[in-house]
Parts: sequence; structure tokens; C-alpha cells
Amino acid sequence: MKKKILKAVLGILICWGIFVAIEGFRLIGSTDPGKCPLITLGSTQTADEIADYGSLGFSQTYHLTNGDAFVYGEFRVWGIRIARWES
Repeated sequence: MKKKILKAVLGILICWGIFVAIEGFRLIGSTDPGKCPLITLGSTQTADEIADYGSLGFSQTYHLTNGDAFVYGEFRVWGIRIARWES
């Protein structure tokens, strides 16, 4: 019984890790907020996306200024910055 539970938890963690890796590779370096996300939130604002991404253990943050000009973005997993890119 314990082995089945352990295998199930391990399977979930592996799937989550693969999902985060795919999402990161698709979004890192993008200067277009929300470009090709696996999580599609339609017309919601960036703040909603950050909250939703954070609930999965990772987040992507964009910093825009002066008429939505891209300044920089970050990709984090469990609060640890994995990548940062600037315009």
C-alpha cells in the first residue's frame, strides 16, 4: 500500500516537473507577455497570470513601463529565480 502511494506521489511530482520545464523553455526569453503559455487565461490581466502560475509552484513576472514598453521579465520556481531577461 505504501509503495503504491509513493509511486503515485512520485509520478505526480515528475509530471509537475516536466510541466514546469516545458513552460519555462517556452516562456524564457520572451518579450511578449503570455507568449505561448501552456496555461491560457484568455483576456485576464498579468497579475491574474502571476497568481495562477504561483499556485503551481512557478511564476512568470513581466515589468512594463511607459505605455506598456517591456523592461524585464523573470521566471521563478518556488520563489527561486531561474531566468531573467531584459529588453
